[in-house]
Amino acid sequence: MKRLLTGLAALVALGALVSGQAANDTSIERPFAEGGAVRLVLSSGDYTLRAGAGDRLVVRWGAHDEARLEDLKELSVDVHVSGTIATILTDGSAKHAHFTIEMPARTDLRLRMRAGEVRIDGIEGHKDVRMTAGDLTIGVRPASMARAHASVTFGDLQARPLGISKSGIKRSLDWTGAGRYALDARLGAGELTLAHQR
Repeated sequence: MKRLLTGLAALVALGALVSGQAANDTSIERPFAEGGAVRLVLSSGDYTLRAGAGDRLVVRWGAHDEARLEDLKELSVDVHVSGTIATILTDGSAKHAHFTIEMPARTDLRLRMRAGEVRIDGIEGHKDVRMTAGDLTIGVRPASMARAHASVTFGDLQARPLGISKSGIKRSLDWTGAGRYALDARLGAGELTLAHQR
């Protein structure tokens, strides 16, 4: 009997955990084929952009902690797909939320954002990224890149896969390779890191 009650208690706890996750996390999913382009206009916040399924876009977001759940109600998230082009827009206060955006691995990417923390990994394709301030990390594979430009007006620029590290004012790099994709990443103030793609 004691074992049965313990099992029931575990099931109740698991149900509460699952329902809590559902309450804290919200998502939008759209069909989207590999080889397209994704345009992102994002409000300031914490974002992870990564490779996901090869036939869809998935945007998930949730509060950093339960005390911030009310802040999610102020967020507006829109995902629109037209043929091979997708547009993802976020608006409102996202400083207490974390977003995960998944897309096919082979996708061209255009990102515009004011401030925050962005990590991009596992995505092959042309990348055009502009941020005013914050931390920007982009996973790269030198073998797949034809050229790369990265610049920071005030802050640090790290590109270990390309053998480059700079800090200070108006730091930039221009690199040429034998691949097919172009990278153009520009950050006003903060830390821009080109890391080994996982």
